[in-house]
Amino acid sequence: MAENKRYDRVKEITDQLEQGIQELFDSERYKTWLTTMSRFHDYSLNNTLLIALQKPDATLVAGYSTWKNQFGRQVQKGEKAIRILAPTPYKQRIDKEKLDPDTRMPLRDKDGKPVTETQEILHTAFKVVNVFDVSQTEGRDLPTLGVDELSGEVRDFDLFFEALKRVCPVPIKLTKIEGGAKGYFHLQENRIAIKKGMSQLQTAKTAVHEMAHQKLHSLKQQGEKKEGSRLTRNAKEVEAESVAFTVCQRFGLDTSDYSFAYIAGWSQGKDTPELKASLRTIRQASAELIDAIEEQMQLLQKEQEFQPVHPEYEKEQELSADAKITFYVAECMEFPELGEFHKNLTLPEAFAIYNSIPAERMHGVKGIGFDLRDGSIYDGEFPLMEAGKLATDSIDLVEDYRESPLVQQAVADCRSLLEEKKQQAVLDVADGARTPAAKSDGKRSVLTDLRNKKSRVNGVNAPKEQNRSKREEMEQA
Repeated sequence: MAENKRYDRVKEITDQLEQGIQELFDSERYKTWLTTMSRFHDYSLNNTLLIALQKPDATLVAGYSTWKNQFGRQVQKGEKAIRILAPTPYKQRIDKEKLDPDTRMPLRDKDGKPVTETQEILHTAFKVVNVFDVSQTEGRDLPTLGVDELSGEVRDFDLFFEALKRVCPVPIKLTKIEGGAKGYFHLQENRIAIKKGMSQLQTAKTAVHEMAHQKLHSLKQQGEKKEGSRLTRNAKEVEAESVAFTVCQRFGLDTSDYSFAYIAGWSQGKDTPELKASLRTIRQASAELIDAIEEQMQLLQKEQEFQPVHPEYEKEQELSADAKITFYVAECMEFPELGEFHKNLTLPEAFAIYNSIPAERMHGVKGIGFDLRDGSIYDGEFPLMEAGKLATDSIDLVEDYRESPLVQQAVADCRSLLEEKKQQAVLDVADGARTPAAKSDGKRSVLTDLRNKKSRVNGVNAPKEQNRSKREEMEQA
């Protein structure tokens, strides 16, 4: 009964998605989706569509418990939830014929019958979860996340344009261009030209548009596409203009002059899978550009010794003498209650568990966070690293975290561990001396130690191997 109800809820929301995609390609609705995606560029295509369909003005969403426990905010009475999809993979045990490792032929017993073994198969599934926008909550103020927005005459234009040049893998140059073109991406020479003498706003928007062309439509990208799937010129413009709108919207550039009146004609005759493939390309390219630009702007700000100031977030009280920090690992940072979740760890322990979680097992992003207990208003959990990338852009914008020795030491230690992992990967490839079995045994021993530690904390008897190990250590001592 419960399974049928859950299936019906998922089907209802996927049917809503199908209809929403077909109705999306109206000029204003399409702009609404792009605007939503600019705010939630790290969400899946389906979830950005669902948020846009249900609450197009949403800016920051989280579950009821997350708002309450991590942000100190309460969902207001009577607010309607936004329904999105969350991954819920499940395992199934099946019996399969055992194969000979050399011949790959089925093994047989003495009676000539196939030998079987039990294997666990991981299936991908989803469930409907309720989230709420920050505008539907009240409580503790939130720090402003992300880089400062650019507006009007493009404040910090030099900073933004320099970030674009650093992100773009081909040269961007201002030059004299005859005719009405504002800029172009030269396929053969692999460079971007922007018309001299335009306003800062038009220069920035044109640069982003041509960067989208370079990212999606270079000769290398076209060569990787299958024959018959090459894009028309109109389709390329749809993709580039959509990515440009999303990126510009994210950074606060005026997008009122963008028009998608031609979007209905472009989408006509395409089925839902084809339309979703196009939207997925636009979403991925936009997300990658936004992440890269934000990272470069943060680096440039630091190079200029720029420190964002948020005087409204003054410390509530001095750090307590017994301030401490622990770490947690979540298989899905967006929905920590799903998948594996481990807390009260040291950073090395957190890294060991993080590395043991297969990235492909869940459609979420795994990561490591810290739990700071220092007596300030920012007591609690906060992301430290997601998908192998430090969350310094978010951490540095919270004054308490910038000035906390514990947090800054955690950032430095995490950066060192990431670097060690990178160097070790290079050595492993170059060396080749260690066998896969040896690597597997090493990882397994670390996890065994962590499980044994957890067993001791919970008052559970440790395995015999652990007791034997203790006796050996005592004898050696």
